[in-house]
Amino acid sequence: MKEVVKIELNGEEIEVKKGATLLSIARERHVYIPTLCHNDALEPYGVCRMCLVEIEERGRMRVVTSCNYPAKEGLKVKTDTERVVLTRNVVIELLLARAPENEEIKKLAEFYGVKGGRLELVNDECILCGMCVRTCDEVVGVKALGFANRGIDRVPATPFMESSETCIGCGSCVYVCPTGYIKMRDENGKRYIENWKVELELSRCESCGAYIAPKRQLDYIRNLADLPEDFYNLCWNCR
Repeated sequence: MKEVVKIELNGEEIEVKKGATLLSIARERHVYIPTLCHNDALEPYGVCRMCLVEIEERGRMRVVTSCNYPAKEGLKVKTDTERVVLTRNVVIELLLARAPENEEIKKLAEFYGVKGGRLELVNDECILCGMCVRTCDEVVGVKALGFANRGIDRVPATPFMESSETCIGCGSCVYVCPTGYIKMRDENGKRYIENWKVELELSRCESCGAYIAPKRQLDYIRNLADLPEDFYNLCWNCR
């Protein structure tokens, strides 16, 4: 039986599951909180700082990341106080300086009325949310990616920034990237992920000749699930 606690969300007293994240509680009630580094399939990370909310706990007010802050008895949560909006706007301004041409960042800046120009532009599409690194580890289980360098030079990368021998070319990192920084293309029977210097041969359907997926990816899944050797000889349409 789940334990229930009472909290206040924007002045409304509600009962919620103890330990549920403030972000999940807000979303269940259609209260908008922006995120860039959050995905329900991944462990909360709290690095983009977009999901900030203000809480009151035992008489103390402070700003926390809602994606990884748990609901507790008597907690008072406000999602759009002046302090929250001001802090969020600073974060957006920093992101706007880092990725000024990125559509997702521009949409957030427009929504919150944030204008850039005060900070030196970096012009890097990557906002260091870590979604690619965490997805490769937590969801795919390959751990082909990590972070290299520190400070403003920090980047997601393969070990020693060399062509990855463990990347299976599944494209999960491309799918979850919120800014489109990671580029992938299939061309002439090969899959390229240029960010990781990956070039993988695509497997073809033995019946129609259509490309299915990188051979390394199919081998990985086949071994993981103990599937027959010929399981991926045919594409989904020819099965």
